[in-house]
Amino acid sequence: NPAPRAKPPADTVVLVVEDDPDQLALADLRVSMAGYQVRVADSAQALKDMLRAKGLPDILLLDVLLSDADGFDILAGMRRHPKLALLPVIMLTAKDDPADISRGLALGADGYVTKPYSKNILADTIRRVLNPAPAK
Repeated sequence: NPAPRAKPPADTVVLVVEDDPDQLALADLRVSMAGYQVRVADSAQALKDMLRAKGLPDILLLDVLLSDADGFDILAGMRRHPKLALLPVIMLTAKDDPADISRGLALGADGYVTKPYSKNILADTIRRVLNPAPAK
């Protein structure tokens, strides 16, 4: 796991990958209301393009059900990639079956938020992933 981020939310970039325009707008609004900088991608290809053009965000919110890819497959590929392996990823998805949640976490997701979700749950999950409590 990466070291905790010491950045304030205003300097923290959250990349949201979501293909549903309404869900993307909602996630963008909720993350920006929590004080974070937001970038958006509406497909797996847009995610790749964004990473190439803008570099790594501080954290990625990744939907599972994308029109051009499976978020679980994207996550598995990221965890095998040297430059992406430690990028914090929160799955943000309607897939709320315990088996899906277990799969996402087993593949290396740092958090898992199911839709519908509140701004507070999303902001708290982002904060917890970026600034984990020190191990005792």
